[in-house]
Amino acid sequence: MLPIGSQVKATIRGATGPGAWLPREAVLSLGLHQVVLKKENGFFQVSAVQTGITTDSLIQVVGGLSAQDTVAANAQFLMDSESFIKVKEKL
Repeated sequence: MLPIGSQVKATIRGATGPGAWLPREAVLSLGLHQVVLKKENGFFQVSAVQTGITTDSLIQVVGGLSAQDTVAANAQFLMDSESFIKVKEKL
C-alpha cells in the first residue's frame, strides 16, 4: 500500500500498430516534419515520414517508408549544420 500523494514511476507496455521501428537517431525532427535520409540510386535523399510512438531508443515510423527502403542509421551524422533541407512530401 502506498500513501496517498506518493510519487511512483511505472512502465506500461502495450501492443502497437503496424510500422517500422528505427533508432531515434535515424529520424530528424524539422519542426512540423520528421524526415529520414533514404538511400535512392546510391545517394541519400531527405524523405518525409510519419511517426508514432517514441521510446528511449526507438521511434515508430507509420508512413513514408516501405519494407524495402534503406535509411541512414544516424541521420544527424550525415547532415551538415549549414545545409538547407528541402522536404519532398509524397501525399
